[in-house]
Amino acid sequence: MPVTPKPASTVIVLRDGQSGLEVLLLKRNARTRFGPGASVFPGGAVDQEDSGPAVPPCPVDEATASAELGVRRGGLAYRIAAIRECFEEAGILLARQADGTAPRLDTPAVMQRFQAYRDALRHQEMSLADICQREQLHLFGDELLYVSHWVTPAYVPKRFDTRFFLAVVPTGQEATCCGQETVDQCWVTPEAGLEADARGALELMTPTRDTLERLSRYDNAEAVIAGLRQQRLGARIPGHGLMEQRFPDPA
Repeated sequence: MPVTPKPASTVIVLRDGQSGLEVLLLKRNARTRFGPGASVFPGGAVDQEDSGPAVPPCPVDEATASAELGVRRGGLAYRIAAIRECFEEAGILLARQADGTAPRLDTPAVMQRFQAYRDALRHQEMSLADICQREQLHLFGDELLYVSHWVTPAYVPKRFDTRFFLAVVPTGQEATCCGQETVDQCWVTPEAGLEADARGALELMTPTRDTLERLSRYDNAEAVIAGLRQQRLGARIPGHGLMEQRFPDPA
């Protein structure tokens, strides 16, 4: 009997590098039950703390977030989980200060403070809402774009119903793996990631590989964002776990 998939969220984090568009990949610990050793985007399961009255401030409300994902309720929890997991696993906080800028985490004192937040979040000693309250932050709104929906095939014993989001890494923030669930990180062009997978240097799961193939059509992060903003409706293409894809087809 197939296992019911657990709600989950993933963030595709982009930046413009010297060789063009780059994507952040994290290597999962070989001891993890799901995708051991695979190189993936930051992400994980939606937790109970990602919904309810005590959630971080976000410009996107519950009704809008749910309508975007095509669900009756719970859409905002997917967005919050994506941002929380990105901070936990990669150290990148997709949030803004009162002046509209993202917090810079590139000075020793700030790095130390936010690393302490990150550790406390991972050990469930603080919530993302607590961090936002202390630092007067609100989560990314339309800077976090919904791009696809994947469901783990029924024959897999541990299944996830995963919404994929996309964002550009904020200025002044560097990715660092958590050292437990994820043990290494790298920025790669989509083409380099696919080539490394083909020769066995990286292990990519189907959703990651498919996403890199779609991103390889773009020269820079701005082009990706522009393409997604113009493609507001998703194409539903069931098969290999893909339920909805919002990356526009090439012209």
